[in-house]
Amino acid sequence: MTLSNKTFVIMGATSGIGNALAEKLSFDGASLVLCGRNAAMLSSLAGKIQTKKRLINIDVTSPSFEEDFNRELALASDDLSVERFDGGVYCSGIAPIMPLRGINKKTINNIFEVNYTGAILFSKVLASKSFRANQSSLVLISSVSAHAGEKGLGAYGASKAALEASAQAFARELAPFGVRINCVSPGWLDTNMNKENILAVNGLEEKMKEAHPLGLGSAVDVASAAAFLLSDEAKWITGTTVIVDGGFLS
Repeated sequence: MTLSNKTFVIMGATSGIGNALAEKLSFDGASLVLCGRNAAMLSSLAGKIQTKKRLINIDVTSPSFEEDFNRELALASDDLSVERFDGGVYCSGIAPIMPLRGINKKTINNIFEVNYTGAILFSKVLASKSFRANQSSLVLISSVSAHAGEKGLGAYGASKAALEASAQAFARELAPFGVRINCVSPGWLDTNMNKENILAVNGLEEKMKEAHPLGLGSAVDVASAAAFLLSDEAKWITGTTVIVDGGFLS
């Protein structure tokens, strides 16, 4: 699979999945726009990328995120000498373990702002007439929590279920413009975010290992699925969710 003539945008590039995806797409020859809120981590990631890249230090929870993203993409277009982008992947996400008794309006808003609202605005900007290529692909990282309830992840699962429902609707809306949109729904991965949850909940790691027949996955497994959906090999796939879960939902 070659992506040497394509340029993709990764939001949340310094996350476990975003980092693995950046390295995968760079290896396949794509130019990249790497976005994240931690400038130091973005700079560190950039050192691993051998293809052309542009860094965007941005926070999806900022009230001006949409305007900031529009402006920064225009600058990236000039810097990379590309008129349009071939797509992008939204990897930003938070998954705090929060039982019902501990949930309040603020926590719900925070979870949805990062996991859902940011992804929708990301898609809106990249699918706009200003930035979409004639044939482009958007991939949103979801979770198996959208399909199977797990204690403490009620709000998180709801944000991902909303994301998948919206992607199905937007797929029909964007198809006439040559824009595909799909989700990738991972099971439990060996990422820093999940390691924090493991430290917070006794026995969680063992439970997750038992729940996945093929064992725990890695960010690379998800990156490979996302890269396929970005490629021309997936040109007749839109409005779907690819499950990458080691058999968790089986």
